[in-house]
Amino acid sequence: MSYRVSDTYDGVDQAMRLLRRSMKGMPQRYRYMKQYDDLRRAVAVLVILLEEATPWLEETDKAKTATTRARKMFAAVR
Repeated sequence: MSYRVSDTYDGVDQAMRLLRRSMKGMPQRYRYMKQYDDLRRAVAVLVILLEEATPWLEETDKAKTATTRARKMFAAVR
């Protein structure tokens, strides 16, 4: 199960790199910087939650710790 999470993490990372490169080439990118920054923050939270969910999906002893951390981070974002 964890290989799927790591594949998802790699795909999100690659998409964000592509978005950053394309933003550099935009002629009037200042108009979209607020949305871009909001997206970056949301994706960063998503990636961290994916990393924290990996042990839980593997059903190891680290699952309880990872779940507790993920709940705290998710509550902080709300």
